[in-house]
Amino acid sequence: MSGSTYWPKEIKRADRRSPKEGATRRLDRLRSTLRDLDPVVANRAWGEISEALQRITDRYSR
Repeated sequence: MSGSTYWPKEIKRADRRSPKEGATRRLDRLRSTLRDLDPVVANRAWGEISEALQRITDRYSR
């Protein structure tokens, strides 16, 4: 599987299994994307999206 199609296919498969698993795969994709950025930019991005991520995490951790 080529790199450009890995995440979309993986997320679609996870969504078919359950919404929680789909959300988890989306967070994995975000983590892998932010891992390769400059640490200052990555920290700013995490700070800006932290509230939304917390709501998603709370919703699907039940």
